[in-house]
Amino acid sequence: MTDARSRILGRIQRASGRSGMPDPAVVAAEAAALLRDPSATQPTLKQQDPIAEFKAKVRSERLAATVEDIASDADAPAAIRRYLVEAECPLSLAVPPDPSLETLAWGDIETHRALDPNEGVAISRADWGIAETGSLVLLSRPEQPTLYAFLPLRHIVIVERRRIVPHMEDFWAAFRASGRAEPRNINFVTGVSGTADIESRLVRGAHGPRHLHILLTP
Repeated sequence: MTDARSRILGRIQRASGRSGMPDPAVVAAEAAALLRDPSATQPTLKQQDPIAEFKAKVRSERLAATVEDIASDADAPAAIRRYLVEAECPLSLAVPPDPSLETLAWGDIETHRALDPNEGVAISRADWGIAETGSLVLLSRPEQPTLYAFLPLRHIVIVERRRIVPHMEDFWAAFRASGRAEPRNINFVTGVSGTADIESRLVRGAHGPRHLHILLTP
Protein backbone atom coordinates (compact mmCIF):
# COMPACT_ATOMS: atom_id res chain seq x y z
CA MET A 1 0.00 0.00 0.00
CA THR A 2 1.40 3.41 -0.93
CA ASP A 3 2.12 6.02 1.75
CA ALA A 4 -0.47 8.41 0.30
CA ARG A 5 -3.15 5.73 0.31
CA SER A 6 -2.24 4.73 3.86
CA ARG A 7 -2.59 8.31 5.03
CA ILE A 8 -5.97 8.73 3.34
CA LEU A 9 -7.35 5.49 4.76
CA GLY A 10 -5.91 6.39 8.16
CA ARG A 11 -7.80 9.69 8.15
CA ILE A 12 -11.02 7.91 7.20
CA GLN A 13 -10.58 5.38 10.01
CA ARG A 14 -9.90 8.08 12.58
CA ALA A 15 -12.87 10.15 11.42
CA SER A 16 -15.15 7.11 11.72
CA GLY A 17 -13.85 6.28 15.19
CA ARG A 18 -12.34 2.98 14.07
CA SER A 19 -8.80 1.69 14.19
CA GLY A 20 -7.14 -1.34 12.66
CA MET A 21 -8.79 -4.00 10.55
CA PRO A 22 -12.46 -4.81 11.24
CA ASP A 23 -13.26 -8.01 13.09
CA PRO A 24 -14.31 -10.63 10.46
CA ALA A 25 -16.85 -12.06 12.88
CA VAL A 26 -18.49 -8.64 13.32
CA VAL A 27 -18.61 -8.12 9.54
CA ALA A 28 -20.18 -11.58 9.07
CA ALA A 29 -22.77 -10.87 11.77
CA GLU A 30 -23.70 -7.53 10.18
CA ALA A 31 -24.05 -9.16 6.75
CA ALA A 32 -26.21 -11.95 8.19
CA ALA A 33 -28.46 -9.37 9.85
CA LEU A 34 -28.97 -7.56 6.55
CA LEU A 35 -29.77 -10.79 4.70
CA ARG A 36 -32.01 -12.27 7.39
CA ASP A 37 -35.12 -10.43 6.22
CA PRO A 38 -34.57 -8.62 2.90
CA SER A 39 -38.22 -7.53 2.79
CA ALA A 40 -37.58 -5.27 5.78
CA THR A 41 -35.33 -3.04 3.66
CA GLN A 42 -36.80 -3.49 0.18
CA PRO A 43 -38.89 -0.65 -1.27
CA THR A 44 -42.57 -1.33 -1.83
CA LEU A 45 -43.47 -1.69 -5.49
CA LYS A 46 -46.03 0.82 -6.72
CA GLN A 47 -47.82 -1.94 -8.64
CA GLN A 48 -48.95 -5.16 -6.97
CA ASP A 49 -47.95 -7.17 -10.02
CA PRO A 50 -44.17 -7.34 -10.73
CA ILE A 51 -44.79 -7.52 -14.48
CA ALA A 52 -46.93 -4.36 -14.40
CA GLU A 53 -44.24 -2.67 -12.32
CA PHE A 54 -41.54 -3.78 -14.77
CA LYS A 55 -43.50 -2.40 -17.73
CA ALA A 56 -44.12 0.91 -16.00
CA LYS A 57 -40.44 1.27 -15.15
CA VAL A 58 -39.07 0.48 -18.62
CA ARG A 59 -41.61 2.80 -20.27
CA SER A 60 -40.78 5.67 -17.93
CA GLU A 61 -39.19 8.84 -19.28
CA ARG A 62 -35.96 8.00 -17.47
CA LEU A 63 -35.50 4.55 -19.03
CA ALA A 64 -37.18 5.40 -22.35
CA ALA A 65 -37.61 1.80 -23.53
CA THR A 66 -40.57 0.18 -25.29
CA VAL A 67 -42.18 -3.15 -24.44
CA GLU A 68 -44.59 -5.50 -26.18
CA ASP A 69 -46.29 -8.73 -25.09
CA ILE A 70 -46.14 -11.65 -27.52
CA ALA A 71 -47.66 -15.10 -27.17
CA SER A 72 -44.46 -17.09 -27.81
CA ASP A 73 -40.98 -16.97 -29.31
CA ALA A 74 -42.55 -17.97 -32.64
CA ASP A 75 -44.28 -14.57 -32.73
CA ALA A 76 -41.00 -12.66 -32.29
CA PRO A 77 -40.13 -12.33 -36.01
CA ALA A 78 -43.51 -10.76 -36.85
CA ALA A 79 -43.29 -8.41 -33.85
CA ILE A 80 -39.75 -7.40 -34.77
CA ARG A 81 -40.73 -6.84 -38.39
CA ARG A 82 -43.50 -4.46 -37.26
CA TYR A 83 -41.03 -2.66 -34.99
CA LEU A 84 -38.47 -2.24 -37.78
CA VAL A 85 -41.07 -0.99 -40.27
CA GLU A 86 -42.50 1.53 -37.78
CA ALA A 87 -38.96 2.76 -37.02
CA GLU A 88 -38.21 2.97 -40.76
CA CYS A 89 -35.27 0.60 -40.36
CA PRO A 90 -33.97 -1.91 -42.91
CA LEU A 91 -35.25 -5.46 -42.40
CA SER A 92 -31.89 -6.61 -41.09
CA LEU A 93 -31.02 -8.13 -37.71
CA ALA A 94 -27.87 -9.37 -35.98
CA VAL A 95 -28.72 -12.68 -34.27
CA PRO A 96 -26.32 -14.28 -31.76
CA PRO A 97 -25.35 -17.96 -32.08
CA ASP A 98 -28.31 -19.04 -29.94
CA PRO A 99 -30.15 -21.99 -31.57
CA SER A 100 -33.44 -20.87 -30.04
CA LEU A 101 -33.15 -17.59 -31.97
CA GLU A 102 -31.38 -18.72 -35.13
CA THR A 103 -34.05 -21.34 -35.88
CA LEU A 104 -37.00 -18.93 -35.73
CA ALA A 105 -38.85 -18.30 -39.01
CA TRP A 106 -37.47 -14.85 -39.83
CA GLY A 107 -39.22 -14.53 -43.20
CA ASP A 108 -37.96 -11.53 -45.18
CA ILE A 109 -35.83 -10.23 -42.30
CA GLU A 110 -32.19 -10.66 -43.28
CA THR A 111 -30.31 -12.16 -40.32
CA HIS A 112 -26.57 -12.37 -39.76
CA ARG A 113 -24.27 -13.41 -36.95
CA ALA A 114 -21.32 -11.10 -37.50
CA LEU A 115 -21.60 -7.69 -35.86
CA ASP A 116 -20.73 -4.61 -37.86
CA PRO A 117 -19.17 -1.60 -36.03
CA ASN A 118 -22.21 0.38 -37.23
CA GLU A 119 -24.71 -2.37 -36.45
CA GLY A 120 -28.27 -1.17 -36.75
CA VAL A 121 -30.29 -3.74 -34.81
CA ALA A 122 -29.39 -6.80 -32.73
CA ILE A 123 -31.36 -9.21 -30.58
CA SER A 124 -30.55 -10.82 -27.23
CA ARG A 125 -32.31 -13.05 -24.77
CA ALA A 126 -32.39 -11.81 -21.16
CA ASP A 127 -32.23 -14.36 -18.38
CA TRP A 128 -34.20 -12.34 -15.83
CA GLY A 129 -35.94 -9.00 -15.43
CA ILE A 130 -36.11 -6.93 -12.21
CA ALA A 131 -39.36 -5.05 -11.60
CA GLU A 132 -37.93 -2.71 -8.95
CA THR A 133 -35.55 -1.04 -11.40
CA GLY A 134 -36.84 -2.10 -14.81
CA SER A 135 -33.54 -3.88 -15.41
CA LEU A 136 -32.77 -6.76 -17.75
CA VAL A 137 -30.21 -9.32 -16.61
CA LEU A 138 -28.02 -10.81 -19.32
CA LEU A 139 -25.60 -13.59 -18.43
CA SER A 140 -22.72 -13.90 -20.89
CA ARG A 141 -22.21 -17.31 -22.48
CA PRO A 142 -21.06 -18.66 -25.87
CA GLU A 143 -24.54 -18.46 -27.40
CA GLN A 144 -25.18 -14.97 -25.98
CA PRO A 145 -22.04 -12.83 -26.47
CA THR A 146 -22.08 -9.57 -24.55
CA LEU A 147 -21.32 -7.39 -27.57
CA TYR A 148 -24.82 -7.91 -29.03
CA ALA A 149 -26.21 -5.92 -26.09
CA PHE A 150 -23.92 -2.90 -26.45
CA LEU A 151 -22.81 -2.40 -30.05
CA PRO A 152 -26.07 -1.87 -32.02
CA LEU A 153 -28.05 1.33 -32.34
CA ARG A 154 -31.22 -0.60 -31.49
CA HIS A 155 -31.31 -3.50 -29.05
CA ILE A 156 -34.23 -5.94 -29.02
CA VAL A 157 -34.48 -8.24 -26.00
CA ILE A 158 -36.70 -11.24 -25.36
CA VAL A 159 -37.45 -12.05 -21.72
CA GLU A 160 -39.95 -14.47 -20.17
CA ARG A 161 -42.66 -13.03 -17.92
CA ARG A 162 -42.10 -15.82 -15.40
CA ARG A 163 -38.55 -14.56 -14.97
CA ILE A 164 -39.58 -11.06 -13.94
CA VAL A 165 -38.77 -10.89 -10.22
CA PRO A 166 -39.75 -8.08 -7.82
CA HIS A 167 -36.36 -7.02 -6.40
CA MET A 168 -32.63 -7.33 -7.00
CA GLU A 169 -32.31 -9.76 -4.06
CA ASP A 170 -34.90 -12.01 -5.73
CA PHE A 171 -32.73 -12.23 -8.83
CA TRP A 172 -29.67 -13.29 -6.85
CA ALA A 173 -31.70 -15.88 -4.94
CA ALA A 174 -33.13 -17.26 -8.20
CA PHE A 175 -29.72 -17.30 -9.87
CA ARG A 176 -28.08 -19.18 -7.00
CA ALA A 177 -30.99 -21.63 -6.82
CA SER A 178 -30.71 -22.32 -10.56
CA GLY A 179 -27.36 -24.02 -10.08
CA ARG A 180 -25.96 -22.29 -13.15
CA ALA A 181 -22.23 -21.74 -13.31
CA GLU A 182 -20.94 -18.23 -12.69
CA PRO A 183 -20.65 -16.52 -16.10
CA ARG A 184 -17.71 -14.39 -17.13
CA ASN A 185 -19.89 -11.35 -16.56
CA ILE A 186 -23.44 -10.39 -15.62
CA ASN A 187 -24.85 -7.29 -17.29
CA PHE A 188 -27.74 -5.30 -15.86
CA VAL A 189 -29.31 -3.28 -18.67
CA THR A 190 -31.57 -0.56 -17.31
CA GLY A 191 -33.15 1.42 -20.11
CA VAL A 192 -31.33 2.96 -23.04
CA SER A 193 -27.80 4.27 -22.80
CA GLY A 194 -27.57 7.93 -21.84
CA THR A 195 -25.41 10.58 -20.23
CA ALA A 196 -25.80 14.18 -19.09
CA ASP A 197 -22.09 14.75 -18.41
CA ILE A 198 -21.74 17.45 -21.07
CA GLU A 199 -23.49 20.71 -20.14
CA SER A 200 -26.11 18.66 -18.24
CA ARG A 201 -27.84 17.86 -21.52
CA LEU A 202 -29.20 14.32 -21.78
CA VAL A 203 -27.71 12.44 -24.72
CA ARG A 204 -29.12 9.02 -25.61
CA GLY A 205 -26.90 6.30 -26.99
CA ALA A 206 -23.70 7.63 -25.46
CA HIS A 207 -22.31 4.30 -24.26
CA GLY A 208 -24.56 1.78 -25.98
CA PRO A 209 -27.86 1.39 -27.83
CA ARG A 210 -30.01 4.48 -28.31
CA HIS A 211 -33.20 2.42 -28.47
CA LEU A 212 -34.32 -0.58 -26.40
CA HIS A 213 -37.33 -2.72 -27.31
CA ILE A 214 -38.42 -5.56 -25.03
CA LEU A 215 -40.54 -8.55 -26.05
CA LEU A 216 -42.26 -10.34 -23.16
CA THR A 217 -43.05 -14.01 -23.68
CA PRO A 218 -44.82 -16.44 -21.28
